[in-house]
Formats: sequence, C-alpha cells, structure tokens
Amino acid sequence: MDIFNNRELASATLMFLLLSWASYKSKDVISGLGLVVKSLFKKTIIITIISLALYISIVLYGLYIIDVWNTGQIKNTVLWFTFVGFVQLLNTTNIKDPSIYLKASLNAQAKIIVLVQFLVVFHSFNYFAELLLVTVVTLLTCCNAYSQNKPEYKQAKKLCEYLLAIIGILLFSYSLFIIYQEPGKFFGINNLRNFIMPVLLSVALLPYTYCFYYFLAYERAFVKTHIYTSSRHLQRYAKIQSFIAYRGKVEQIHKWLLYTCISEFESKETICRSIYSFKQSTV
Repeated sequence: MDIFNNRELASATLMFLLLSWASYKSKDVISGLGLVVKSLFKKTIIITIISLALYISIVLYGLYIIDVWNTGQIKNTVLWFTFVGFVQLLNTTNIKDPSIYLKASLNAQAKIIVLVQFLVVFHSFNYFAELLLVTVVTLLTCCNAYSQNKPEYKQAKKLCEYLLAIIGILLFSYSLFIIYQEPGKFFGINNLRNFIMPVLLSVALLPYTYCFYYFLAYERAFVKTHIYTSSRHLQRYAKIQSFIAYRGKVEQIHKWLLYTCISEFESKETICRSIYSFKQSTV
C-alpha cells in the first residue's frame, strides 16, 4: 500500500517546482527560507511545538485506547499537525474573542462541507493527470486571490470562481460514481478513520488553543511589569496579586498596568496600593 496518493505526490512536485523556479529567479527566496527555518529553532517556538506535540500525543493515545486511531493514521496525523494544527496555533495571535472563535471552529467542523471536501479528494487519478489538475486549480486559486480586491479584474475573478466550482462539482460527482461502482472501497473502517481523524484532532485542539490564547494574552498584559521593575520577585508578586484582584480578567490587568507607573513598583505595599486604587476608580 502506497503511503502517499497521486494527488499528494503531485502537490509536492508542484511545490518543489515552484520553489525551484522562485529560487532561480531571486536569491532572496533562499535567504527568506533560511530565516524561516532559523526562526523555527528559537526557544519559544521549540517549546510551543514540543508542548503541542505532547498534547496531541495524549489525545492520540486516548483515541488509540478506544480503537479510533491506529498506526495506519500516522501519515494523516503528521500532515494534520504540520498544515493544520501548527498553523492554527500560529493564528492564535489573530483571535479577538476566544468564545466566538470556539463556536465558529465547532460550527466549521459540523458543516456538511467537511464531508463534501472529503468526497472530492476521496479518489485520485494517475500521477500526470493529478499534476495537471493540481496545477490548474492552483493557478485559478492564485488568480482568484490576486483579483480579490481589484475592481478591474471583477470578470476574471468570476471566471476563476466558476471554473473552480465546475472542477469541484466534477470531482465530487466522479467520487460519487466511484463509490456507487465500488461501495466497499468507501464504506470501510479505514476510510471512516481517514474522514473522522482530522475532524477529531481539530476539535481536540480547541482547548489547547483556548489556553494558549490566554497564555499569550497574559504575557502581553504583564510585559509592562518588566519595564516598571527589574526585580523578578516584584514582577511575580504584581502578576499574582493583579490576577487575584481582577479575577483573571486580562482587560482589567492590562488597563491597570497602563494606569500604574514605575514609582508604584518600588515595593509590595506600593503595588498593592496601586491595584486597590485602580480597582476603586473603576467601580
């Protein structure tokens, strides 16, 4: 049994060709990739990746115990971790309201489009047909994205959208035809795992993302404590006391740190007075 299907191999080939072409055209591409790789080895990124990997490992172990995950899902798990899990974690900085984000993410996993997308990629053609298909879809998608906010390319954008829709419908219809011809190929436990694993992993990631969001939020809020005092003891004290006083509300902690000043970080007593004073002013 092949590890990668023809569509995945064609996608990898296209990425390699595009990267090679871009590197040939501009040396900045190589240096840019070098910076990206170098940034991945920074302490904070490494800790984030390790913590995410440990969390997902615990989730996978739980799924393994109930016989949902097995070694046949290693490829899908690695691909999900690289292109979905890690990217979703990086996008945590763009979250404005975690509650809205959680609801939107759960709704996205529950929509019928998830099943449609799975059916569209269910069957792959021979390698060269897939290479042509992936190239055309990538080109149309890039053209559509380029003309997104350009009124002069409105007709071109519509054409790209129509062509992408037609390709999607044809692939979906052909997948249904293959399922009708060979139902045993689709309605099997392994195929069910292929469908459900990315969904389960994405849902399981939400608690981690939620905690990571608040970790970043507190880090951003508490950054001023490092400006107000060089004493780690006072920094820690200010964090704990403000967290307790404002019941963990990030917005209130952030506002207090904007309200206070260096002179109020001279001792524990001045920190407490500053917290109390601000709390009274906001009642």
